[in-house]
Amino acid sequence: MPVVVRRSAIAPQPWPNGGGTTRELRVADDGAWRISLAEIEQDGPFSPFPGRARLLTVVDGVVLALDVDGVEHVVEPRRPFAFAGEAAVAASVPEGPVTALNLIVDPALVSPHVTVLELGRSSTLPLADDQAALVLQGRVESVDASPYDLVVGPGEVSGRCTLAVITLQRS
Repeated sequence: MPVVVRRSAIAPQPWPNGGGTTRELRVADDGAWRISLAEIEQDGPFSPFPGRARLLTVVDGVVLALDVDGVEHVVEPRRPFAFAGEAAVAASVPEGPVTALNLIVDPALVSPHVTVLELGRSSTLPLADDQAALVLQGRVESVDASPYDLVVGPGEVSGRCTLAVITLQRS
């Protein structure tokens, strides 16, 4: 049976620069990965994570503009964007605040992947022990999970919903 981590049960932690908050939803026991939800409310720098890899997916909001080591990128909703943890990153939210699913991993130990998919009313999705699913829309009826709750495998999920399926593949 999957475990549900409810966003409402995790207190938001303010960023050092005051530009947003982060809710740390799940962390590996060995520190190899972290799954969090970041609320990016205003323009400003991201914190560096030297030696780590990052995979960011906008899950709410219109668009996120990122300057990564001097190169401009436009991150559209539900399209994962990868960058090095030690990169100098500045964000701007030209059309208002965004919420981002943020994976931070040790690239020597873990390869992160995010796939956004929709489940139909009668669909069932198996989650392996290296997978989790962030509910984006709808409800996972099999475990009573609502938007921005994280369903952690192993197990199965079902219900009419849109999910960001996270795979943290060990090397």
